[in-house]
Amino acid sequence: MAARMRFPAQALEELRKADPETQVSLKLIRRLIHTGAVPSVPVGNGNRRLVNLDALINYLERPRSEERRVG
Repeated sequence: MAARMRFPAQALEELRKADPETQVSLKLIRRLIHTGAVPSVPVGNGNRRLVNLDALINYLERPRSEERRVG
């Protein structure tokens, strides 16, 4: 199955569809991308990134202990 790649705002929309009461913010998703906690790839001129939605969900379900302090 192909990776489900989304821009951070789109990933947040997907999370909110699954859980309208989620406390995950766009800022958190961007921070996880910036720190490398979840895989992402640059697009265009490199200023925008696509995040692997499934990896983001897996991270949020089971964060690694050293990355829990992100933020």
